[in-house]
This record gives sequence, structure tokens and C-alpha cells, in this order.
Amino acid sequence: MKCKECYSENQRITPLNGARKCLENHRQYICATCGRTVCIDLGGERKARCFFPFSTKEMAVLYLKCAEIITGSGCGIYELIYTRGDRRYKIFASENELCRFLEKNRDIRCENRTPVYKTEEITKISPEQIRYLTKEEVEKYLSEKKHK
Repeated sequence: MKCKECYSENQRITPLNGARKCLENHRQYICATCGRTVCIDLGGERKARCFFPFSTKEMAVLYLKCAEIITGSGCGIYELIYTRGDRRYKIFASENELCRFLEKNRDIRCENRTPVYKTEEITKISPEQIRYLTKEEVEKYLSEKKHK
């Protein structure tokens, strides 16, 4: 069943790559409903993971809540088509933001400029839901992730 707060059907699916390193070294958003953690670290010069292109819509959905927290508003996932033929899914706070991105990236297009996924209602979070995990929390999460 899909979590109403973080939109995931799997409570332990994230982090997707380098789970231990991410959980130990980056700030995490912790879903108050299902307990799933998602990297929300802005990492200095590097942007947050949630604003990178994803290979599937389903992967983008896993990071949508982080984008909404960072932007403070509802966001949508848009399908982008690259001139080389592949498709990626990227989160934007608005259609205007999408249009600015497309103007700067002429080799990418978005056919209908409407989100392929957008949440209807955003659940507010508390500041305590964004923090570094303790070593015990990391071990517990990784153990549960392995058994899911």
C-alpha cells in the first residue's frame, strides 16, 4: 500500500545506491508514517539527489517528497526526452521551472509539459524528520532493508 506521506509502496527501498554511505554521511528525511528514509542532503555545491534525472518514473516518485520539502510546495514529475532517444524523469516545482530548464537544454524536450505524476495533497512534516541518523538507526534500517 502506498504511503500517504512519502508516496512509496516499500518502506525500505531507499537509499537506492551506496545505502550505508548515504545513511551514515547524509541528512535524511524520515517519513513519520512508514519510517522510510530518503537522502535530503544538499551537499554544498552539489544539488540534492531529488533534482537529478531518474531513469524511471517510479524512482522519481521515491524522491518527490524531498523535492516538496526543499521547495516548500507541491512538485510534479515530468518525462524528458533526450535527442539521443532515452527518456528520463525529473522533478520540477512548476511548469515555469520546467520551461526555464528546457530553454537552457535545447537537446531535451518534454512533449506535453504536464506532469506524469503529481501529488494531490502534501503532508506537512516536522523539523525533527530531517536529520542525521544514529549508528543504531543505520544498522536497524539496513537490517530491515535486507529482509524486505
